[in-house]
Amino acid sequence: MLTSPRLQPRALLRRARHAPLAHESGWSFALELSSLTATILSFTLLGRSLGPAGYGSYAALYALIGPLVTLAASGITLALLQHALANRESLEETARSCFSLSLLLGVPLTLVGAALVVLWLDLETLTAVAIGSILLTEFIISPLVQIGAATVQAGDGFVGSAKIRLVVVGCRVAILVGLAVMGALNVTNLGVSMLAVTSVLAIGVLVRVGRQFGFAFVPGRVHLRHLKSNLIFSGGSASFAAQNDGDKAVLAANKFVIDTGLYAAAYRIVQLGMLPVTSVLSATHNRFLENDDLIVGQHLRRSIRFAASAAVYGVVFMIAIVLAAPLLPLVLGDEFQGSVQMTRVLSGLVLLRALSVFPLNGLLGLRRTALRTALTACGAVVSITLYFLLIPRWGWTGAATGTLIGEGSLVVAAWIALFVCQRRDDRDAMLAHPDLIDAAP
Repeated sequence: MLTSPRLQPRALLRRARHAPLAHESGWSFALELSSLTATILSFTLLGRSLGPAGYGSYAALYALIGPLVTLAASGITLALLQHALANRESLEETARSCFSLSLLLGVPLTLVGAALVVLWLDLETLTAVAIGSILLTEFIISPLVQIGAATVQAGDGFVGSAKIRLVVVGCRVAILVGLAVMGALNVTNLGVSMLAVTSVLAIGVLVRVGRQFGFAFVPGRVHLRHLKSNLIFSGGSASFAAQNDGDKAVLAANKFVIDTGLYAAAYRIVQLGMLPVTSVLSATHNRFLENDDLIVGQHLRRSIRFAASAAVYGVVFMIAIVLAAPLLPLVLGDEFQGSVQMTRVLSGLVLLRALSVFPLNGLLGLRRTALRTALTACGAVVSITLYFLLIPRWGWTGAATGTLIGEGSLVVAAWIALFVCQRRDDRDAMLAHPDLIDAAP
């Protein structure tokens, strides 16, 4: 069967390598900015509309299903890029396999998510329609849009993919603002609206992407290698999601309904502070993937350099958020006064994550992906164990304690692992190249 030149793996790789970096960086910044705008709007509009109890149930729902969503969405898109670009496999075969894989995982995960919500959460503030529409959107429909975007990124570069993601963000903003203006912003209306709009968007994206690359974008044969890659990539993402959202889920399960909403609001404010760090992490990702055996200590030095700058920002953010926390009730309403102290306690989270993300990427550069995933999983286990031990007795204080201790343990483990692995990598390189000269990265 003849294959379009656009779909040839070598052509895809050449196109990806020679994409204008400045142009792509501009689109990346636009995507980050729009995502930040959507996050702030969602946070403020939903917080005011739902109140602490309603916002707490909404946050707890997403906290509970977050780790499962990575199996149906983020892991598959990363696997698609890995196999289409790095492994130079057929774009059509890879995309259609990932399409089928997403559906095969999404349907049972929707059922598992529904069972967890029913067993775990207090359903007084969430309707069945709200839960069902959110689960269908997150487990089945949204992953299809992401697969379409990842296919464009693999076949035509980042810019086309960013445009699709921008449309998704724009639709969410339009729905939030529209419902708020009409005085109809609640979880049920938001869930149903997002399901309807995302479904139409998914169909449009798949049809357009299929036409762009000359194949019918329909489910195809599932390849086990794609499933394996999805599980590997999803492992780290799911662990991070569990650590990131487990505190809210356990708070809700222990009937701290009001505290869940207040804590989720405080956590959201602190998460916004991670955006600059995330931007630097994305911009430097390719540098960590480039490994030169003739440079001693390259990934350790690079991690120290970026982590030091991010740590300075983390300290500045902590000071700023401690001073600015009393302004939070002015944004969300007096009902969120309790979030002020929570925000101050959680402010150290940005510093801890700034210190952990770069050594973890250093391990990625040293091809220690499995170790990187294992460390993230261990950090999640520490936090989740503390959530179950501390939250029933101390409420949100126990949640914050578990989060900070888990993140702190990950910082220590990540730096130790990077130091040990870098030394081993350097030793092996020096044995292979006796005349190796130490050079700066």
